[in-house]
Amino acid sequence: MKHELKTDRETFKAVWSGDKTYEIRFDDRQYAVMDILMLRETQYSGEEMKCGMPLVYTKHQMAARVTHILRGPVYGLMPGWVIMSIKVELRRVDPLEEV
Repeated sequence: MKHELKTDRETFKAVWSGDKTYEIRFDDRQYAVMDILMLRETQYSGEEMKCGMPLVYTKHQMAARVTHILRGPVYGLMPGWVIMSIKVELRRVDPLEEV
């Protein structure tokens, strides 16, 4: 399954560079190992959007495959949340094609 996800600029850049190899998300999409996360960089952070800024995407996008999932409640991770290990398979600076 594919999931299109908004990603704040700072977090997006850490994944893009390879420094960050995981995603922490609310588990509302039944994430599974081998899913593809279509990460789209947003111009404004989630906090800025909560304060009224519009949802605007940059041209930076990535496709990352989920390789492992840790589901809460465990190790301080709240129920309903997941930590997904990811491996970036594609980086694009224009609209992302189907993977």
